[in-house]
Amino acid sequence: MMKTMEWLLRNLLNISCFVLSIAVTILMVTEIAARHFFEHAFRGLPEIYLLLVMWLYMIGASLASANRSHLRITIVDQLISSDRGKRLYDLFVSVICFVLLLFFIRWAWGLVEWGIKRPQTTPILYLPWLSSMLSIFTASILMTLYGLRDLIVSARSLIGHHPIDHEAQEEQ
Repeated sequence: MMKTMEWLLRNLLNISCFVLSIAVTILMVTEIAARHFFEHAFRGLPEIYLLLVMWLYMIGASLASANRSHLRITIVDQLISSDRGKRLYDLFVSVICFVLLLFFIRWAWGLVEWGIKRPQTTPILYLPWLSSMLSIFTASILMTLYGLRDLIVSARSLIGHHPIDHEAQEEQ
């Protein structure tokens, strides 16, 4: 059940990134073409793609967490020779990331609260900036869930003495 939910969420994130990428590309090309061929810009178009880009960035960050393709310091992995040491290091990294992600949720929620108390809109189309704030909060939740998953996998690996094979987990 859990693997099915994770598979569905990952596919939803993939599809969302694809659709948002296409939409942002079309809007930007339209803006550039209008300026070049008609010497006239569509008023408000940058506001639309700016909000869409925020969602694209945040969903992309969540997808990177889902795929475990975020930045890592691999030199430390290479310096640790023992299997247990590598598992301990992986657990240490997972704990640090999870704690930081909890702070990220709190910060993102504070941003949403601020956006609700002091609603702001874009200058031309009056689109709510709260939308971009919600993208940050949504990403913080998703990344924290994936961080929790990584923490559990690391802890189980250390306790059960099973090597962490992230590629094998991706295939399941």
